[in-house]
Amino acid sequence: MVFTLLATSALLGFATGLVFRVWAIALVSLLIAIGSAILLRAEDFGFAARVRVIIGCLVVSQIAYFAGAFMVPRFYRAEDLAQDEVDGDPDRRRE
Repeated sequence: MVFTLLATSALLGFATGLVFRVWAIALVSLLIAIGSAILLRAEDFGFAARVRVIIGCLVVSQIAYFAGAFMVPRFYRAEDLAQDEVDGDPDRRRE
């Protein structure tokens, strides 16, 4: 159960880092904390164990978020960026 929660938190954090900006991690963190608390309570984990696992899930998701956020600039090619400045049209992310 703990490994599954940690892996899910990492995937959610990484996906959030690839797609959304920094404000979205706050919503994802809230979702992770509430979901983990409910699942761990259902599995009869003690209070101290629940707190440690939830904190671990939040830390893992934050690290994965930053890993995903740092991967985003690698997907853009230099000529795509120069082309955006010249023609003024939005890119594929509508920016």
